[in-house]
Amino acid sequence: MCLRSIQQCSADYDLEILVIDNGSRDDSLEYLRNFSGIRLIERPEEGCHNWPANVFTAFDRGLREATGEFFVTLHTDVLVRRPGWLDPLLQAFENPDVAAAGAWKLELEHPLYLWQKEFFGGAVAQVKQLFGRRNRGSWNGDRFPRDYCAMYRRETLLRHNLTFCPRPDEITGGYAIARQLWEHGHKTRLIPTWQMAQQIVHVAHGTAALAAEKPLHHGSAQRKVERRVARLFAEPWVQALREDRRDAA
Repeated sequence: MCLRSIQQCSADYDLEILVIDNGSRDDSLEYLRNFSGIRLIERPEEGCHNWPANVFTAFDRGLREATGEFFVTLHTDVLVRRPGWLDPLLQAFENPDVAAAGAWKLELEHPLYLWQKEFFGGAVAQVKQLFGRRNRGSWNGDRFPRDYCAMYRRETLLRHNLTFCPRPDEITGGYAIARQLWEHGHKTRLIPTWQMAQQIVHVAHGTAALAAEKPLHHGSAQRKVERRVARLFAEPWVQALREDRRDAA
């Protein structure tokens, strides 16, 4: 569904779609081998034993395999809503100092709840900084583009030999690469959450709600994600994606 939504909404862009497979053991790998319009990179040595590290090494592999001016990271639990979905990201790069663009946390949450997270989270970080304390990246005064859907200036990342892999004491989700960009004097641009929410849907941990072998750590979190997925799948445009079988070989 993720791939279908990208293909259906990207006619206005010159895209290459790279799919990095981390050792799938089910029929999804054969499905991908027959999916037209993508370039599949298989990594059979990977698997659940190496998660989540292989998520970030997959991004690194994609960065070096890609050929475009910009490199977009995208999780499989992201669905593209409409054409023009990359425009807000591309507009951020009109500033030559910007090397990365994306939104912060984007889930199927109430907009007021998201605003509370952003406003009060930032306020708490500022208070901590007054007392010489610093959060581990997510609220350090310069929030970072989350890697569920983020765009990077590919040449900049390659020139500095940057990596998406975090340090042992570092939070994940796109902070590692943003921190390295900041250290090299580059800027990152945050797209407003409401604006990104018009372009895409991200169901955080959505794949865990569909795969029994990937349960979340807490039963309540699992049920919450399952409810999100159920609401999403009930929407007509998502039902149309599910029923589209043009990619079936």
